[in-house]
Amino acid sequence: MGKDVQPQFSKQTTFEVFRYQLVVDKTLPINLFQKYETADQVRADKNNIFQQVVAKEDFNFKGSNSELTSKFLYSDGTMSYFRLGVKRSTTLYSKDLSPHSEENYPNIIIAFNNDPTVQKIAIQTNTAAFKETNIVSNIIQETLENELKDYNLSFYTEPIYDTQEFWNLVKKYPKQIKQLTFDLISPNMANITKNLQLNLKQLYEDTNTHKTKVELNADNESYLEIKEESKFVNSLVKYSADGGGNIFMKVAGKRKLLHTAQSPEEFDIDKNLLEDIDWDKLNEKFKNILI
Repeated sequence: MGKDVQPQFSKQTTFEVFRYQLVVDKTLPINLFQKYETADQVRADKNNIFQQVVAKEDFNFKGSNSELTSKFLYSDGTMSYFRLGVKRSTTLYSKDLSPHSEENYPNIIIAFNNDPTVQKIAIQTNTAAFKETNIVSNIIQETLENELKDYNLSFYTEPIYDTQEFWNLVKKYPKQIKQLTFDLISPNMANITKNLQLNLKQLYEDTNTHKTKVELNADNESYLEIKEESKFVNSLVKYSADGGGNIFMKVAGKRKLLHTAQSPEEFDIDKNLLEDIDWDKLNEKFKNILI
């Protein structure tokens, strides 16, 4: 009798999804490289500027807290892929059981979709390299903020998450919410602001604000009534969850502010696809997911 054949399960690796926005600083001199004369011209070309920056031969991710190494992998115009590693020391043991340290660079893949209607980043999870993906998001923001400032562009990135995370917290702490703060990025993507009931774009045009804070505070002896049927609150929650900002909640009896974006949107990729990479196949897969 033949042996049972066990099914072969492919190993998966997880990517978490972030949104980035490119906001023009209108107060700085605009005549950049004798090409742009107005903020509108920079704004119209912002994604081309971004693509030129990340495609530079000497482009590398930089972090102030760790020794990093990065490598450009592939680009098809709107999609760009990088590998990012971080220096770690690993203790190994010789045959005589004596320890010795060796350098190791555990790493991850980062994918950008620079379509102006998308502007998303997929960050591979690997706790051997980075404990959390928001550490990588901060590295990306620090690097690109520095690279894009010469073009009068500010770079912001935030996780994309399910709005239900926010409403679950509201339900968890009935009659206990003392303060609710929406830290919102000035938008440059019409498709994520269509239902926003706060004219952030006009505020930006009038004042050059890049971040706007909407803070709701209850009286000392009272609490906030946060209702799911509120169109205004829902619009702020949806915009934030789409990668447009942060939400912080102060709850009675808790010393720390609660942050609603605890679980960014994620997807899985077969690890085999990331080893012997067929870029046509892998790129098509990412383009179909990262939309």
